[in-house]
Amino acid sequence: MLLKTSTEQWELQWRRPDAKLASIKGEPISASTWLQDVAAATHWLNEQKGDALLYQRDWYRFSVWFFALLESKKRIILPANDKPATLSELSSQYAFRVPEELPSIGRSDAPSLLLKGDLDSPLTFFTSGSSGKPKAVEKTLRQLWLEVETLEQTFAAQLGQTDILATVTHQHIYGLLFTVLWPLAAGRSVTLPLVDYPEQLQQILAKASHQRYALVSSPAHLQRLDNLPQLADYNHALAVVFSSGGALADSVPNDFADHGLPAPTEVYGSTETGGIAWRQRNPGASQSFKPLAGIEVSCDDNGLLVIQSPYLNDSQSSYVTEDKVQLKGNGGFLLLGRQDRIVKIAEKRVSLNEVEQFIQQHNWVESAKACLLRTPRVELGLVLVLTPEGHTQLNTQGKFKARQELRHHLQQRFEKVVVPKRFRYMQQLPYNGAGKVTQADLQALFEEEN
Repeated sequence: MLLKTSTEQWELQWRRPDAKLASIKGEPISASTWLQDVAAATHWLNEQKGDALLYQRDWYRFSVWFFALLESKKRIILPANDKPATLSELSSQYAFRVPEELPSIGRSDAPSLLLKGDLDSPLTFFTSGSSGKPKAVEKTLRQLWLEVETLEQTFAAQLGQTDILATVTHQHIYGLLFTVLWPLAAGRSVTLPLVDYPEQLQQILAKASHQRYALVSSPAHLQRLDNLPQLADYNHALAVVFSSGGALADSVPNDFADHGLPAPTEVYGSTETGGIAWRQRNPGASQSFKPLAGIEVSCDDNGLLVIQSPYLNDSQSSYVTEDKVQLKGNGGFLLLGRQDRIVKIAEKRVSLNEVEQFIQQHNWVESAKACLLRTPRVELGLVLVLTPEGHTQLNTQGKFKARQELRHHLQQRFEKVVVPKRFRYMQQLPYNGAGKVTQADLQALFEEEN
């Protein structure tokens, strides 16, 4: 590990200036180049006052600005996205937004190979908004570095000297940990740009001779990989697949194993809690999640998972999650799903979880997400991805009759007044960069009517 921590300080020390930190479209980026950019960005930031908002789609620029902000002792605000409404809501929380471009500098022949800073440097994350409005979560770098050390302790043997590939954004805590902080701390190179399409992953693996990769991904991406037979030809190059950000369909681990690929290592956690547990569902393996080192788990009277964790702001207190679990004798647990998302329609209570689960029992529906709409009246909206049969019926019968059929199915379980009246049919659900579907993005699909 390049990372060293003491009581109050952290250090990253590179041994060689030409150590490969990343590669961008095949071109290696050395530690010295990156460190010089961090130094220049730090110099610029030292002239600024107040807290900084950091949103950069580009991994390299993000990583430079992130560490420069730490060096210049600025609080870092990490928004979930850079939509105008989001930035407007946060405007009172930051003094300036970090610019898109990096400062231009003259190169030094012998830059320092040491970065260091305070462990208690403050950061503000935001939850994904998958169950409502995103909320601010305060963290310190101490919590993040501690989690990085645990991840390395847990997975170093599987990873070895792999390079890191990613499909997820670094703006959220999972991507920040797995594609920025952990690779830098462990001396693993990151291959850029992000992998957006299955064909890109195939091309990268096909070019690997002796190089091996770890893929940092999400259920949304892994469930859409339609080229597993082709990827199987290069399974020697794919050492580990990480998945986080949501529940992974049961079929995915089996599909990977059937093609000689490593079953995804599923990491369970949240913005508030950090990492909690992991599992790898190889054929015949346990379905239980195993807590990460230092995490204690229990269950409350409502069946919700309760944890104690060093990654929480108060590591001595218990934290009640929103996930129902079944504790297992081996110290692990099974996830049973989210606590019911209850909303009221015409004074009737209805669970969005139940609506989604029941409509997915219809053979026209592949996946579904429900959302609460408030204009012109309070009602439910339903966003659907159809099966091939569903597409055929929609095209044959039209939207009116298809909606009648789906509403009739829902009325077998739910009172008519709460059954969704407004539907959207999509090729895929509107996943964001973290592999989440937010209520705001679902609601936006219905706004054109109003």
